[in-house]
Amino acid sequence: MRRLVVLVIIALTALGGSVFAGPVHAAPYAPGLAPAPALLYPGSSFYPRLIRLQHSGDANGTIIASVNTLQQTGAILASTDGGKTFGQRATIVDPVTTDPTARQLCCSSLMELPLAVGTLPEGTLLWADTTYFDILNVVRHVEQRLWASTDHGYHWRYVSSIESADTFYSLADWGPRLPAAWEPSLSVAGDGELVAFYSDETDSLAHSQRLVQVRSPDAVHWVDQADTVVSDVPDVRPGMANAIQLPDGSYFMTYEICNTDMIHPCLIYFRRSADGWNYGDPRFLGTMVRTADGDGYTQHTPYPVWSPGPGPHGTILLSGQMQSNIAGRQTRDSGRDVLGNDDLGNGLWYELPAPIPISGIVDAPCKNYSSPLLPSPSGTSVLEAATDLDNGVCRSYYATGPLDR
Repeated sequence: MRRLVVLVIIALTALGGSVFAGPVHAAPYAPGLAPAPALLYPGSSFYPRLIRLQHSGDANGTIIASVNTLQQTGAILASTDGGKTFGQRATIVDPVTTDPTARQLCCSSLMELPLAVGTLPEGTLLWADTTYFDILNVVRHVEQRLWASTDHGYHWRYVSSIESADTFYSLADWGPRLPAAWEPSLSVAGDGELVAFYSDETDSLAHSQRLVQVRSPDAVHWVDQADTVVSDVPDVRPGMANAIQLPDGSYFMTYEICNTDMIHPCLIYFRRSADGWNYGDPRFLGTMVRTADGDGYTQHTPYPVWSPGPGPHGTILLSGQMQSNIAGRQTRDSGRDVLGNDDLGNGLWYELPAPIPISGIVDAPCKNYSSPLLPSPSGTSVLEAATDLDNGVCRSYYATGPLDR
């Protein structure tokens, strides 16, 4: 995530305004090729997330979605008809945001516990978010705050602060500074402990940003903070990690690394883990995602998911904000495809049509920014949630499309 993203969100939410003035068109579609996208949430929203319940008894198969809103809340939505329609189940309002200097900022994460963690039973929904305090002060405070629901998203309670830090902001030092940490994502390691990853700037003189991980046996006490990906080149910025578990029990993590290549500003990388905690040498930047003949690059906001198809043995699907060629120019299909890999990430990736094709993408928030994917149980189709501009307002949409090679 880049500096501009949060600075724009903070400024506009503080003013109570709409987000991201810009073009009026949203998700263009060719008639007859695919259904038009539907609004996931009626108001301005961003950073959507999608999961399908698999550990919740009679509720299994229900699709749960979340978005961040400009009202400083998290909106929880659900579909019981396979993603055809969504209705709102809850609004998460963090009480700390009643303070005018606090913001429930952005970058939420949503998951269902596959097993009990501490007092939280199997099937508990977790939602993590970045919350920002003392927004008008020189020394500011930021937390990654964790919430839980044990009734499939209808009611939520605050559980713990995953990470808490203070940071000093100086307008004299290349402009306003970012939060000390943000973009939490959640996973459960092979030993049953809850793991959280986040982008960290608390050591910004040595590392503009690094990926950090912590773990918890009970979702309350967080320990063993460690670097996941870090570069000794100060301006290089790993961020936006998401980890999934593959059918063989191993783990696959994607993330962006900004400022390694000025032609392709934030390239997408991945790495693996056998146990969901140890991802190898943090100073190994990882393996770059490449497409077609090796000259295709995917940039910004990666989101991976495992699908039973279209590959004969299953496929890793990956969304990114945009695609570019070796010269750094966006390709014809940029914003209109997702990537697939039938060999657990090995080798080159191929392109599949995105359910929500979005045009006019630039390196800025909203348009196709961190778009989650949710494949059907058969692997023949995929549900996507994505954001686009509508009369200058950022809105979240959803649509389902086929997974045809």
